Order: sequence, then C-alpha cells, then structure tokens
Amino acid sequence: MAKSSAEPVVLELASLAREQMGPFMILGLDKAADHATIERHWADRVKWARRQIIKVALEDINWARDVLNDTDRRVKADASSLNADTNDRTLTALAERFGLEAGQATRLWQPLDSEKDLADYSPAAEIPETDEVRQRIQLPEVPEEMPAAAALLAGLTMAAIDPWAVQLLTPSDGGGVPAPAAAK
Repeated sequence: MAKSSAEPVVLELASLAREQMGPFMILGLDKAADHATIERHWADRVKWARRQIIKVALEDINWARDVLNDTDRRVKADASSLNADTNDRTLTALAERFGLEAGQATRLWQPLDSEKDLADYSPAAEIPETDEVRQRIQLPEVPEEMPAAAALLAGLTMAAIDPWAVQLLTPSDGGGVPAPAAAK
C-alpha cells in the first residue's frame, strides 16, 4: 500500500503505544513486505525522524524493524496490532484501482471536495437590523383577565438584550430567580 516517496505523509494521530500501532504502521508497510522493502522504509523513517519531519521516536522505528525481521514476532504483531492493510490487501487493491501504481508518488485522481476561497466570501443572507427584527415580532393576543401581560410583553420585546450583561444568581442569592435589570 504505502510506497517509498520523497516526502512523508504526516498525520496527526493520538499517541498510541508502539505495540498497539504495530510495526507495519510505524514503517508504512504492507503485510506482505519483503526484507528489501522493510530496510528501505526503515531507512526513510530514520532520516525523517532525525530531521524531525515525523514525530516517531528512533527507538520505535528500530523496534519496528527488529519485529518485522524476526518471523515469530512478526506473526504476533500482525495478529495483534493496527495494520496499514488487511490480509486480502484491500487497500492495496483500491490504490491500484484508482491510479496509484507501484513506485508512483502521486495519485492520478483528484478529490471531489474542493475548498472555496474565503477571501471574497459573503454570506447569501443579509443580517437584518435590530429595529427591523423588533418590528416583525408579533405579540400574542392577551386575554382580558390579564391586562398587565400586554404591557410586560411590550416592555420585554423593546428592552435591549445583552447576553454578556446577564447575571445568574445562585439559590443562596435569591432562590435562583434573577432580579429585574431595573432593580439592580
């Protein structure tokens, strides 16, 4: 799956123990990698680690090489760790199907999602003015039994709302009910 290239693919992943990540993922190898491929990938990873291009410790890179060169340890690592490919080489088959041939460093296809340049971006909808929003608010009809409700609703819709000025009270300050803004 992963071929040796001039530039490494750097992924920011959560830190995992090298035993969990596995030697295949550390060295960027297929499960079926031969000795020459292991040595080439190991040399690339050592160079990249020394130049601080990748954030993998040299001892982990050397550990991965040692595990893959020992047959018994390689089988155990293959069964118990994350791997860059599956036994049936699904990822390798997909890479070949979509144009990544052996020894090729770039893909022949382009991703479908393209990012827009946000320098000249303006949202499609305009943000209305506060007075315009207040004029559009329709007050509900108030039953005759509650004549003060209309005045309270009108006052609440006309009051300026500043979310940074809201002070929340604890139950010990006043039962959890905030005092009106005018009384403070």
